Amino acid sequence: MNETLARIVRFGSRGEDVVQIQQMLNQGRSALPLLVTDGIFGAKSESRTREFQGQHHLGVDGIVGPQTWAELLAQLGNILGIPPVTTLDKEALRKRVIEEAGKLVGKVDFLQTIDGRPKGLDLIQRMFEDAADVALTDDDFKDPITKAWSPQPYLSGKKKSWCGIFCVYCYHQAGLRSIRWDLGVGAPRGPIALNSWNPQFVQNIQLADIGTVATQQHHFLIEHVDPNSAFTPRLHTIDGNLFAGRIQRRTGYHAVGKDNFNYYSLH
Repeated sequence: MNETLARIVRFGSRGEDVVQIQQMLNQGRSALPLLVTDGIFGAKSESRTREFQGQHHLGVDGIVGPQTWAELLAQLGNILGIPPVTTLDKEALRKRVIEEAGKLVGKVDFLQTIDGRPKGLDLIQRMFEDAADVALTDDDFKDPITKAWSPQPYLSGKKKSWCGIFCVYCYHQAGLRSIRWDLGVGAPRGPIALNSWNPQFVQNIQLADIGTVATQQHHFLIEHVDPNSAFTPRLHTIDGNLFAGRIQRRTGYHAVGKDNFNYYSLH
């Protein structure tokens, strides 16, 4: 990866990478004063970092780690001519995608309510805004007639599944933000492509590839192919938008060659 991205910057850090962070933060919208680009990551730089993280739905800790670096470069680096990541450590990224997905297991359940709102509603709204650039209100998750809560929001009067949005959101959380979810075609866009069938189709499946079944109407993250199911290879996956909107791990539920199975993989 870019050498800049290799270093975590926190309170007390010094150097040219701190100067880059200060320059980028000064280009963003802020209610705080401009930073002095002195290469010293002090309290003011930490506060601006926390502000930036909150604006972009990142963990707010004031530390510039891989995800915050990636977001700074994606949002502000081009203004200053700071190059993006040129060489992607795909293996490490794939592991982080699954780690991020694992953190979300059990976070959504519309059969449970917290302060009168379904469990995980905020998370789904955040996923739509982050991965598909769509801002949703609570009312979008209510049936237009019955006003009952729905784990799939209503867009233009129709329920919208978010299983693929969940997958892209996990890539964003892992630090790769050049992938987006295209609501118009119901597919990911960016440095990721749908694979065509070939003799090595199954063997080429990799960690965190996005599986798709039933004419691409359901998407999921692939953890691995079960080696003990050679004739009809079955998958271990993490799926979003299941019953009651739940995010769960599935073992052997999806099978290669069944239900129009295909998968997307990083370029």
